[in-house]
Amino acid sequence: MKQDRSVTDKMKITAIGLAYLLVGGGFFISLATDSIQLFTAVAVGILGLLIISLVIIIRREGLVTAENKVIGVFVLLAMGLLFGLSALTTLSSEIVFGIVFIVGIIVPHLLFQYTHYGTIG
Repeated sequence: MKQDRSVTDKMKITAIGLAYLLVGGGFFISLATDSIQLFTAVAVGILGLLIISLVIIIRREGLVTAENKVIGVFVLLAMGLLFGLSALTTLSSEIVFGIVFIVGIIVPHLLFQYTHYGTIG
């Protein structure tokens, strides 16, 4: 961990930490009071904090590689297929999950194996 962080960086880290504590407390209160409205608000807050945290990690660590982009596209496509095929067709769940497995796992694997996409050298 860097010791030469600016005051602004320390304030940002403290703010996100406090935000996590607040949504955690809100989550506990929503469960204790059985309030679905508070639970929904806290769930949106948690989702927002997760997105902010992912953006910070991606910007700092450089996690966006060619392979990660391809995997992300195929995962989103597989999720869309899962929801679309489940809701709009009468296919059995085994066939739907088979299609999702092929699109989300097998196709990107074959793409990487046979095209060497994203590899150095």
